[in-house]
Amino acid sequence: LQPHQEALRFEEAAAMPLRRLPLEWQPPGADAALDWAASVAPAGADAERPEFDWVSETGRHVGTLVHRELDRLTRLGVADRYDPTQHRARLLAELAELGVPPERCAAACERAVRALVRTLEDPLGRRLLGLEGALTEVESELALTGLVDGRLRDVVIDRTFVDEQGTRWIVDFKTSMHEGGGLETFLDDEVHRYRPQLMRYAQLMRMYRPGQPVRAALYFPLLGAMREVPV
Repeated sequence: LQPHQEALRFEEAAAMPLRRLPLEWQPPGADAALDWAASVAPAGADAERPEFDWVSETGRHVGTLVHRELDRLTRLGVADRYDPTQHRARLLAELAELGVPPERCAAACERAVRALVRTLEDPLGRRLLGLEGALTEVESELALTGLVDGRLRDVVIDRTFVDEQGTRWIVDFKTSMHEGGGLETFLDDEVHRYRPQLMRYAQLMRMYRPGQPVRAALYFPLLGAMREVPV
């Protein structure tokens, strides 16, 4: 600093008021801190933390990996010549980077590979990826930010495009698995579960692309199913 700048900084510091603690003040001891922490603990909180749900967390990471891989394929234009079974080593490494425990990586990788294979083989999946049909304004992993119901929202849309009729579609890919009967009930429950999320997506999309009719859907590659979600 130059001499005149140093003098100015000194004058600014000297002009700041000083606030002193009372002379009799003493820092609280450890026991007092523990008593305070106990007093602000949520009522009825369990003494032990719940066991971490690795099944749900691993499923979330599988979904993240599948979304990432499909986005990469469409951006590079290589989806038609991509064989997921030839990329297990890389997919395993990416799952480990996402935080999947080593003992769960193999099963998680097989689930991701199956989801990718079925998407690329399913006529509906191929259409959603733009491999069939005449879709326009196609985007993957589209990030949008805006006010929804007075709150600032950040969202990432798995897949969006405009179809041949000029309708804007928002499609969320779900790598959920369902075994046994009751598939239709399961899909109905998933629509109900994710409808608030897709409604937020639709509100932001209407602000981002005003004038376009908007529809939304959930696509389940492992189940070969797609359900429209009212938005």
